[in-house]
Parts: sequence; C-alpha cells; structure tokens
Amino acid sequence: MFEKGQSKRIWGELYKVIDSSDVVVQVLDARDPMGTRCYHLEKHLKENAKHKHLVFLLNKCDLVPAWATKGWLRTLSRDYPTLAFHASINSSFGKGSLLSVLRQFARLKSDKQAISVGFVGYPNVGKSSVINTLRSKSVCKVAPIPGETKVWQYITLTKKIFLIDCPGVVYQNNDSETDIVLKGVVRVTNLEDASEHIGEVLRRVKKEHLQRAYKIKDWTDDNDFLVQLSKTSGKLLKGGEPDLTTTAKMVLHDWQRGKIPFFVPPPQRGEDGPSETTEPVEKSDEEGVSSDRTAAAMKAIAGIISSQQHMSVPCQKEFGVTTEDSEAEQLD
Repeated sequence: MFEKGQSKRIWGELYKVIDSSDVVVQVLDARDPMGTRCYHLEKHLKENAKHKHLVFLLNKCDLVPAWATKGWLRTLSRDYPTLAFHASINSSFGKGSLLSVLRQFARLKSDKQAISVGFVGYPNVGKSSVINTLRSKSVCKVAPIPGETKVWQYITLTKKIFLIDCPGVVYQNNDSETDIVLKGVVRVTNLEDASEHIGEVLRRVKKEHLQRAYKIKDWTDDNDFLVQLSKTSGKLLKGGEPDLTTTAKMVLHDWQRGKIPFFVPPPQRGEDGPSETTEPVEKSDEEGVSSDRTAAAMKAIAGIISSQQHMSVPCQKEFGVTTEDSEAEQLD
C-alpha cells in the first residue's frame, strides 16, 4: 500500500519536526479523534522532550454535530489543551483561540527570539489547511487526498511564531487495511479493489444518511448497494454492466472528503469525568522561566480552552438536531 522506504523517510521527517518545535500541535479528525490520535508521539514527548508542549486540534468540526465536538473537547482536554477548528481561509472557526494559545506559549519562551510550532497528524486530517487558515492565505499546498505534503515546510506566522508543516504519518497500531483506507491514509485511486471496503462504510454510516446522499431507497448487501448506485450515477461499462470499481471509489472519495455524514460519539459525561477544564497543560520545567510568568501563561491558556467549550461551533446539519444539540446550544 506504501512505496518501499516511504514510511521510514516520513517518520524521519516527523522526528525532525518534533526536534525543531517548541510546541507540537497534533491535528485530529473531529469525526474520529481517537482513531487519528498518536499515543506513540505523546509517549515520545513525555519521555524524551518534556520541555515541549503538546496541543490537540480537533479539525473538521464542521463535519460533526456540535454536541459531539463539545464532548470531545471535554474528554481530550483532560490530557492536553484541546481546541476545535474549522480550516477555511474565509470562514474559519477556532483561529483566534489557537493564535491566543500560541502567543501564550511564545511568552513562556521569552529567552528565545521566536518559537517554532510543528503541525503533525495522520495524512488528510488538514494540517496544511490549518496553517493556510492561520496565515489567511494559501502558503501550503493542499488537496483532498492524502500524502500531498512531501517534506516539512517552514512558514512565518509572526515575528515570534514560526509554523512547520509535516507530512502525514501512519502510526503504529492494529488497524486493518479498511481502517487505514477509511481514515484517509491512502489515495483511493491507488486501491486495487475499492469495493472490498464498502461493506464497512455501510456498517458505520446510518442508513438514512446514505439514502439521502445517494437517493437509494434500500439494498440487500454492499454489492446490491454498488449495483444500484452504479445505475443511478451512470457509472456503467460497455454493454450497460455496472462499473462497481469506479462506483466504489466514488463512495470512498465522498467518505474521505466528508460528504457522507459520519462521526464517532464522545464518551458520556459520566465516563469522561468533570466537564470543566482544569489546568490542561503541565507546568513547564524550563530554566530561566519565572514561576509567576509560567503560572500566568498556563492560567491564560486554560481560560482560552475553557471559553471555547461554551462557543457555538460550526456543525454538520445533516445529522439533524438532537437532545444533545439542544442542550449544547443552551450553554452558548
């Protein structure tokens, strides 16, 4: 599925970014935050780079319900500072909050002329789009396909903050080939048999969302679904036979681009502990940084994280309004 030596080279790029960064922003897909989270990276930072700060960024929050985003903010903020984000040059969400957090980290590093912020994460989670949003213009090449960023890039945000865009990395876990495909790690065009992954799409997505997206009333199995969709979308071979491969790739493209509504719900309130964010960042142990300034910066960051949990976040309207949505809106 990957070119020989490609994975090793990209892992090397990741570690170069980490070594060069004062702050590491791990970009997560809001549709599946835990599935796009890298515990290996977090362990590496704790064991080998305690002086570096880690921030979670829930990108693509516009593709999930507002209550789900807020639930994940509560859950993940117990481990690290976590912000919701919608990457868009013209209509973004979370840009101001992220900039404020980065400025607070820059104040902590008063002994340095500038800090470097590395953006890491799975392929196709939107790292380059986040950087373009922060710069309010296209400075990184982006595409709705994985693997567009080949090598890391240095981008100036302000005189005191530099950004580093890192190629997406496939982390070590027990994912099946289908899991990897549905996380957007590989290009759909490179798949030998795209149809073998459609069954899992049908299992993960509620039937009404697929019916609404593709105007199909019912189907008996994944093959029947592809046959009907081939006919309704006009994807036929010579002689009028359904082109199942092309149709399957179309569905997987739609999945990767967020056109098919799907998300992993956050843990229930009783399972994820208190909803309030309390000191989401560990105290810095750097020499030369006064305890007063450190405490002030950490308090400011905690306030930024907490305040965003009470904002109205962009959301996917296809899911409709639920009880959780209504409760969340009452908090805004």
